[in-house]
Amino acid sequence: MRREYIWALVTLIIAIALAIFLLKVAAEDDLKSAEPLPDTEYNMRLDRLDRKGVEAAYITRIGLLFQNWMTDTNKESQERALRGHRNARKIYIDVMRGIDAREPEDGFKLQSETSTPVVLPAR
Repeated sequence: MRREYIWALVTLIIAIALAIFLLKVAAEDDLKSAEPLPDTEYNMRLDRLDRKGVEAAYITRIGLLFQNWMTDTNKESQERALRGHRNARKIYIDVMRGIDAREPEDGFKLQSETSTPVVLPAR
C-alpha cells in the first residue's frame, strides 16, 4: 500500500515537471513568433486591411454588447456592457496606434490609392 503512494507521488512529480517544461517551450515559441515580418510591397495594403478588420471587429463587438444589454436590462448587464465598451475602445486605440507606427513617415501612397483604377482588358 505504501509503495503505491510512492509511485503515485513520483508520477505526480514527473507530470508537474513535464507540464512546466512544456509551458516554457510554448512561451519561447510565442516570443519567437512575435518577431516583426519583413517589409514587402504589400505592407500599405495590409495595413489598410488591418484597419478595416479592426473597425469591423469593433463595430461588431459594440453592437453585440448593446444588443445583450437591451435584451437583459438589469444593472449587471449594463455594467458588463459599459465595461466591455471601455475595453473595446482601449484595444481599438492600441491596435490603431500600432498600425500607425508601422506606416512610413513620408505619407507615401500606393498608386492605387492616389489615382483612378486601371481597367484590364477582357480576355
